[in-house]
Amino acid sequence: MNSTFTERLKELTTDIGRGWQSSLARHCGVTRAAITNWLSGRNKGIESTHLFAIADYFRVNPRWLATGAGPKWAEIPMDLSKHVHPNVGEVLHKFEELTARREQMSESERIELYMWLAGERPQEPVASQTTR
Repeated sequence: MNSTFTERLKELTTDIGRGWQSSLARHCGVTRAAITNWLSGRNKGIESTHLFAIADYFRVNPRWLATGAGPKWAEIPMDLSKHVHPNVGEVLHKFEELTARREQMSESERIELYMWLAGERPQEPVASQTTR
């Protein structure tokens, strides 16, 4: 189905609670009325800087937002961990491990890894020690 920009924007904003319009307006450098116009379809076009700001805000692919083509969610390269805070890179690495080994992990290993990811990090989880 070929949706419009307005429909795709509404899809992103379904069930996200209150306050997002003001937050998005600040992020894009526009008024809240501009957001309302985008949602109503009154604007027939959108500046590329605003389109990219919206895509950034919702972490979606700007091409998908503009045209409906391509994957919806922006892809984050896995080597991104080299360019972010060390803790974020470490969590991304553990998440990769978790998704790769989830079926092979015991319930206690999954709980231990979850606790480690949640911030209770007395030591590296046993699950990651066995994959090296």
